[in-house]
Amino acid sequence: MPRFFADQLGDKPPLMIIAHGGNGPGSAEQEMVRRMNAQGVATLLFDAYELNGFRYRGTSLFLTGTTNESRQRMIFKATLGAYRWALAHPRIDHSRLFIHGLSNGGTVALNMAAVVDPAHVRMVFAEGAPSAGIGMPDQIRVPLRLVFGKIDNYGGRRADDWMHLRTDPCAVNRPADEAAPGTTQRCSHRNNPDAQGLSPQQWGEQLKADGQPLDFWFYDDAAHGLLSGPIDRGMRSYGSGPSADRRYAWIGASADAANRFAADLIKAIKATYP
Repeated sequence: MPRFFADQLGDKPPLMIIAHGGNGPGSAEQEMVRRMNAQGVATLLFDAYELNGFRYRGTSLFLTGTTNESRQRMIFKATLGAYRWALAHPRIDHSRLFIHGLSNGGTVALNMAAVVDPAHVRMVFAEGAPSAGIGMPDQIRVPLRLVFGKIDNYGGRRADDWMHLRTDPCAVNRPADEAAPGTTQRCSHRNNPDAQGLSPQQWGEQLKADGQPLDFWFYDDAAHGLLSGPIDRGMRSYGSGPSADRRYAWIGASADAANRFAADLIKAIKATYP
């Protein structure tokens, strides 16, 4: 719940449901909790790995050895359950729910925008969502903001392999149970596996051109996970053993970019009040 001295936005606080990335709840998700609570917003952050019985911390199998689609299917199921649980929670404003997801959680969040009830969810924020995974829906039911740092190359093979422009083979995609129809009906391990999928920007521009309530938030001086701390231009290994692959993994943002992002979130939440 919000801090005792936080702003009161109503008789009951709005709620931000936070879908974590593929590594579980980290510093960016915890910072989201801190900033939202300080502004009068309740938060719900869960660990989908622990909910599913995985003791993954310190184990490379679950940190680097699993696919985007498998992680996203698990996180989507947990996020959908969190949303349904929140609808019955007596201490929050059920007419002002918001969803934020980062990285694999970002793809989960944009899929949530296609299945939630607009009577309850006011807006969804999908940050740093990759193209590979459970796909992207053809129709969304609530306003969606696609959030990207302009130098987000997380998982890229080149320094300028930006997340919002990246495409991946259809073979790496697989639909999630209970997700709305979308790109995986045409681009998955079973449907046109040898083809190349859409980038997040291409997908978003298509929906926006169709008049769906989608917009982009881009931030200068920001990489993957705007609330992760100062920019770290590091690398990381994907996979294990002889097939392990080193990729670019720039994370974080300047203090100004992080503050602008948090301010934009609060502005969007407060705009739902008369």
